[in-house]
Amino acid sequence: MKKSLNNDVLKYLIVKIFTALSGVLTIFFLTRTLSLGLFSNYAFVMATILLFGQLISGWINSSVIYFYPEYNLNNKIDVLKMNMIVIQLILYFLGVIGFFIVCYIGLESISQIFIGILMLFSQTFIGLLYSFLQAERRILIQIKASIIQSVIQLLGFLYCFLHFRENIEIVLFIYFISYMIPVLYIVYSDKIYIMLLKKANYNSVNLETARKILFYGLPVCLWFFLFQFFSIGDRILFKYFNVTNLVGNYASFRDLSLGLSAFITNPLLMASHPVIMSLSSSNADKSIIEKIIVKNIVLLITFFTPIFIAVLLLGDWFLSKIVEKKYMLENSLMFLVVLSVFFSAVSMFLHKGLEAKGKTMLMTKIALGVAIVSLILNIIFIPRYGVKASCIISVFSQFLYCFVVYNFSRKIFLLKISYFFVMKNILVIFFTYLITHYFLYQETFYTYKIVIFACFTLFILLSTPEIREILKFKK
Repeated sequence: MKKSLNNDVLKYLIVKIFTALSGVLTIFFLTRTLSLGLFSNYAFVMATILLFGQLISGWINSSVIYFYPEYNLNNKIDVLKMNMIVIQLILYFLGVIGFFIVCYIGLESISQIFIGILMLFSQTFIGLLYSFLQAERRILIQIKASIIQSVIQLLGFLYCFLHFRENIEIVLFIYFISYMIPVLYIVYSDKIYIMLLKKANYNSVNLETARKILFYGLPVCLWFFLFQFFSIGDRILFKYFNVTNLVGNYASFRDLSLGLSAFITNPLLMASHPVIMSLSSSNADKSIIEKIIVKNIVLLITFFTPIFIAVLLLGDWFLSKIVEKKYMLENSLMFLVVLSVFFSAVSMFLHKGLEAKGKTMLMTKIALGVAIVSLILNIIFIPRYGVKASCIISVFSQFLYCFVVYNFSRKIFLLKISYFFVMKNILVIFFTYLITHYFLYQETFYTYKIVIFACFTLFILLSTPEIREILKFKK
């Protein structure tokens, strides 16, 4: 099982190599294609799509993974897929209504709203199809689909950069096309179209099956929506409060951080989630599941520590190579953004106990509480302090969710992580901060900073047994 899990992680790394590269180059082209004002509109549309996308489809992955072993055992996978697709279509049309209202108030642009509705469709259903592939562990098809999506997106944005600058409608339409074509590819490759063409399969769509799926999935929908709200909801508030200073800078760097961090977080989550759910449903020894979760958290800390070091030492230099000068962001704000992304990634494993035992409603209640706290704090401080307040509130909200959710989840899975390991990584980050602010604080010291970054990174990676295990440094 350990060997299979490690192999899946490495396969998903291939998927995310293209996603990460696509994310970096997307920011590179968009910050040179759109002005700060248009980028704020773009960030608003994308945030709204993500929020409503999570509201209507956040249940997909968890529900598919949760029910797949049962339906596979009974040889009724088509029944599960058909019900999932029908439910998703119904929820999509409901999501379109909410998306239209929120965007119309903030944008008043019918063309952008219409393209956004198409984007919502393509991103919703590629998520559903990816969940089917993940449950079946058909990673090769997902790799090909990700490559197709990345190539189309990059070529499209390159074309915009050359011929359609300051045209947000074309940018959004390219996003739609880049996701819609992989949807069609998966429908063909995974033989979904054959299942849809069989009239007999539609008889398997029934209220009882749908209710069972929704009973588990709807709380997850609400949870994803609330979780995303205190993660990116500030972009909508920026628009409503007419805050423009640093919004484009903050949104572009956060998108860049999410794209690069997905290279680390998604392979771990996508590979381990089906295994954890399968082991939990089969009543396996919980110590096995605990070891898997702990290993993933250790890997997240190990991989994020060099990122924190890089942001403190070389954040401004790195960002200047990707975005134009007008999109630059202070190193301190970049550090806060990455820290919030880190807590968000860790929380995905801290709540596995509640998720594995079907306690999704409790997860939703916790997320609701954190979202309310985040909303209140943002309403109070964003009009006064703008993006800086939002960065701090985002870190606080993510940490609060981690703290509260694990206090409940630890009753199911108790996670024991070495204090020495945690302190080692914190001290390295702290030493980096001291070096940056009191010794190598001038731009002329970039060579020394690169050397220090390389040394600290090698130390962190080579001193972590989990890294050596994945890379087969030891048997």
